[in-house]
Amino acid sequence: MSEKYGMEKTNGQLSEKDSKTYGLRDEVVEAESFEALASGELLYFVMRKMGYQNMEHEEIPSSVSFIASKVTNLSVDDAVNILRKAVLEYRDDPNIPADEYEIIMRFEDSSYYPSGEVDQLEVRMIAALIRYHSPYTEVRSMVSPTDDPSIPIETFRAYFIATFWSVVGSGFNEFFRHRQVPISIETAAVQLLICPIGKLWANKVPLWGFTVRGRRFAINVPEPWSEKEQMFATLLYSITLGSFYSSFNILTMKKYYNDDVSYLFQLLLSISLQFMGFGFAGVLRRFVVYPAKAVWPSCLPSIAVNKALLSRKDKSGGLSIQNFFYISLGVLFAYNWIPTVLAGFLANFNWMTWLAPNNFNLAAITGGSTGLAYNPLPSFDLNAIAYFTPLVTPFFAYSHIYIGAVIASLVVIALYYSNYMESQYLPVFSQSLYTNKATKYNISEILVDYKVDEAKYQTYSPPYYSAGVLVSYGSFLCFYTMVFGFAIIDEFRVLYEAFRDWFFALLSLRHKKSWIDMWASDYHVLSEFDDAHSRLMRNYKEVPDWWFFVVLVVAIAFAIIVIECFNSQTPLWLLFLSIGLNFIFLIPLTTLHARTTFTAGLNLLVEMIVGYILPGNPYALMLIKAFGYNIDGQADNYISNMKVAHYCKISPVALFRGQLVMVFIQIFVNLFVVNWQFSNISGFCDEHQPAKFSCPDIRTYYNASVMWGAMGPQKIFTKVYPQLKWCWAIGAVIGVGCALWKKYGKFYPRSFNPILIIIGMLSFSPPYNMVYFTPGFIVNFISQFYMKRYRLRIWEKYNYVLEGALKCGLVFSSLVIFAAIQYNDYQLNWWGNSVPETSVYERTYISKLNVSLTEKGYFGPDPGNFP
Repeated sequence: MSEKYGMEKTNGQLSEKDSKTYGLRDEVVEAESFEALASGELLYFVMRKMGYQNMEHEEIPSSVSFIASKVTNLSVDDAVNILRKAVLEYRDDPNIPADEYEIIMRFEDSSYYPSGEVDQLEVRMIAALIRYHSPYTEVRSMVSPTDDPSIPIETFRAYFIATFWSVVGSGFNEFFRHRQVPISIETAAVQLLICPIGKLWANKVPLWGFTVRGRRFAINVPEPWSEKEQMFATLLYSITLGSFYSSFNILTMKKYYNDDVSYLFQLLLSISLQFMGFGFAGVLRRFVVYPAKAVWPSCLPSIAVNKALLSRKDKSGGLSIQNFFYISLGVLFAYNWIPTVLAGFLANFNWMTWLAPNNFNLAAITGGSTGLAYNPLPSFDLNAIAYFTPLVTPFFAYSHIYIGAVIASLVVIALYYSNYMESQYLPVFSQSLYTNKATKYNISEILVDYKVDEAKYQTYSPPYYSAGVLVSYGSFLCFYTMVFGFAIIDEFRVLYEAFRDWFFALLSLRHKKSWIDMWASDYHVLSEFDDAHSRLMRNYKEVPDWWFFVVLVVAIAFAIIVIECFNSQTPLWLLFLSIGLNFIFLIPLTTLHARTTFTAGLNLLVEMIVGYILPGNPYALMLIKAFGYNIDGQADNYISNMKVAHYCKISPVALFRGQLVMVFIQIFVNLFVVNWQFSNISGFCDEHQPAKFSCPDIRTYYNASVMWGAMGPQKIFTKVYPQLKWCWAIGAVIGVGCALWKKYGKFYPRSFNPILIIIGMLSFSPPYNMVYFTPGFIVNFISQFYMKRYRLRIWEKYNYVLEGALKCGLVFSSLVIFAAIQYNDYQLNWWGNSVPETSVYERTYISKLNVSLTEKGYFGPDPGNFP
């Protein structure tokens, strides 16, 4: 069907025998009746393990029947062999359920062989899940172990709908990205919009088309709008949601450096930035897409929404996922109005400050606006609750993040109340940069021709940070060396093989034969992987490595042109330094993201390195920072989409081709929007722009370019805050120490990961106080610990559907609230909206000590002696 109606020709079809084995589209074992496949005892055992023990016989879902049939046909010897391999594959994997992990690890002992009937049944059950489905509960709940390769994917209607929403969504998101409160159309919302259009197209558009060499090209196909087409169109839109980082450079140069950059510069910069990560994705897919261990929990809600929109009637009993999705969407849409518009005290539930409104210390510790928000229930706002996706993030990962946030908050308290570097003259948790008179730092006061003038600097002030920002920066410095130290030991083999393979691949390109072999090779990358989903994906043609390599080379070539042919003020070797840093950090960072949903960018690391190497050059810093950050961000975006395609059995070639086209279209749409805004919106990027297009993100980008580029990190971290440089060493020692403990220690907790704790610490950064951690932790405990452990059937059926409904509800309600309320700056004046500001210290940022009352009127060194 794909070959006949679409554009993608599958690399082989399933045999009739395989069709019966895998069930195809109906996901039903067609070989024989249920009773013939499994005895009642075995069936009950499988149902209990999969969370369906209380169901009627006729309501048993197809996934249970599928696994039951596999257990029936799996011998004990085969099961033992599967689990012996699983010991090596899944050792120390915290995402494996504890009871299943315990069974797998019994086979560490090479002499172990299950003897009892129950033990053998357990072993066969776990082996069947690993071999024919997935060892992860999350994946089993959302991803089908079957596939029908004949379902059309890369159709004209899917392309047209995806292109339409990509143009609309890219333009809309870019237009509102630089607003004081940015708004974006997220993937979940577009899924909801794509579905009815796809169904209408399938039913109403004629089957017009033409045939070329046996291949049919038609505007419609005689098939219903399918889950695969829906997901394919969704993924094409999703790739345009990635950060369009060149707009930061363009607007900063236009607005603050008065550099009217040419359209050619903008285009070449955008192409190189958007596609370089694409090239890296080809390397990363072997490590963070194809392995079963790369779970990517953050991808599962998209699959859940797809199922809710297009699923047929399921036999699992209870409320259908489709009805649950729409009911949840409506409830969450309505609820978001309450804390956002009607009752602001629910968004900032700082009830303790109401009791003592003149108590600074109470506001500093418990306040939700300006303090640390130490409060058992600091917020009921869905935006705060959903900040770290608690319904999706594994409990062990969220626990680490929460512990890190608590540690960071305690360090902030210790620094502030010990008056470290006279921090009590500043607010405790503000993201602003301050002078020695506790006023906002105005960088223009020390600049001449966009470079720091030492005389002006000596009469103005050094830059000072609040205690909250200092802890966040220190945590960032720890993070980079900790990741490197931990990964180089814990993931040594993976990193070694990746670097070795790439080195020899590049070395071989010196010979003509290597280019010919690379072009002609029919080697399938998935031949290296033998889990159920990789085996199913072998039915589709894989994207050759050289396709990604060509994209990477072209992107680098454009980057070289940008640096060498325009006034970039940037040495070329810095580009390759940026690429090298990404190559070193991408595998450990994306691996962490794939297993935990958490990661961190390289922006601060690049800023510091460039600032040390080229002090006084903000242009170079902005440009290299864009490459350093965006390569990682875009690669992560591409990789996560590739994993969704892997789960949903979307042709890799179709995805590659489609996403390449969409990103190219996105570049032109976004560049048009950015330039139109700058030329046509009065006061665009001014701080008090009437429609709130004040570009706070661009101001931050500009400030960073001056602070790290013009002033340089050496002045800040060597002279103003000299103790911070020790954070590099602290991170390295902890990372190496924990890796050695894991490798050689007698006991190492399976779920313990020090990198997650430090991510929690660096995430606790102004304005993100405990409001964004505590409510989510409570929800995460209920979902990922209690429901997953004790109400598995309900959790599997509804958890990720609820996450999808939450995203849709927030997007649509935020859009309506913006258009109806916030655009006109309307606020309902009553006690419920004013009570959060009962405390004077919650209305604005205020320090514990008043610097104007000191003898000198400022703190720190005297003018002329500034560091």
